[in-house]
Amino acid sequence: MTDDHSAIQELLAGYALALDAGDIGECVKLFAADGEFLFYGQVFAGHDGIAEMFTDAPRGLHLTGVLQIDVRGDTATARSQVLFVRAGSLQLRPALYDDELTRIDGRWRFKRRRCRFVTSGGLSDSPEVRSA
Repeated sequence: MTDDHSAIQELLAGYALALDAGDIGECVKLFAADGEFLFYGQVFAGHDGIAEMFTDAPRGLHLTGVLQIDVRGDTATARSQVLFVRAGSLQLRPALYDDELTRIDGRWRFKRRRCRFVTSGGLSDSPEVRSA
């Protein structure tokens, strides 16, 4: 495993651990200043938009799983599994993150992060399966 792969794994772990601990400021710092987060079919842009989304999101635990990383110079892509366990109700939400990453001042940051839920109908922007 290369140093870049290890650093990207640390970025992904840092995201989950900071968010689960309620440290929104630390989590937001893992994004590029012009970064984007695509969640529930909406785009949250920049540190302020991403912070607002995290502040309004339900609390819980992000259990991370298998991931793929492809590094190309100062950019990379990653796909990772996550199982979100919602605090209180313990509702489970399996999802995939698709990430575009960039190296800024020697550190990997999220340029664009997209969350899609794993449903019986396939990947979806919403965890609820819609009937036809």
